[in-house]
Amino acid sequence: MIVYPDVKQSAVESGRVKLPKIGWVKMKMSRPLPVGEACRKGLGFILKQIRVVKRASGYFVMLTYQLGVQVPDVPFSGHPLGVDIGLDKYLATSDGELVSRPRFFNALHRELKLLQRRLKHKKKGSSNWLKLQRKIARVHQRINDTRKDWHFKLASTFMR
Repeated sequence: MIVYPDVKQSAVESGRVKLPKIGWVKMKMSRPLPVGEACRKGLGFILKQIRVVKRASGYFVMLTYQLGVQVPDVPFSGHPLGVDIGLDKYLATSDGELVSRPRFFNALHRELKLLQRRLKHKKKGSSNWLKLQRKIARVHQRINDTRKDWHFKLASTFMR
C-alpha cells in the first residue's frame, strides 16, 4: 500500500489520477467525483489523501475527501439489542434470533485444494508457478470479499 498524504486538488480528473513521482495514471471510476452545490458555495470537498492498494485482482486507488459540514447529534431511537457471538451459532440476539455460522471457506475449499495441490508440482519461481500463485490469491480474495459482504449485510439487517 502506498499513501500520498499531501496531494494537490488538481491531482484527480475524470478517468485519471496524478501520483507524485509517477505521473498521470489511468483509472476506472467506480463513482463520480464529488462536485455539486456544496463545492460552488465554498464548502466543497477537499482531497486529503490518495491510497494505492495492490490486491490479487489488481491495483486500486482510494481517494479520501473531507467536507466541511457539521453533522448534528441524533438522539438514540429504536429497540435496544444485545448481541452474543459464539462458536456453535455465529450470532445470538437478545430477541432470541439465532444466526448460523456461514461456511465461505468450505464452499471454495475444493477449488483452493485443487490449485494448491497443482502448485506443489511446479518449480518454484517459474512462470507457471507464478500464474498458479495468482489464481490461488484470487480465490483467497473471493473468500475474503464474500465474508466481508455477508458481515455488512448481516449488520444492515439488524440496523432496521
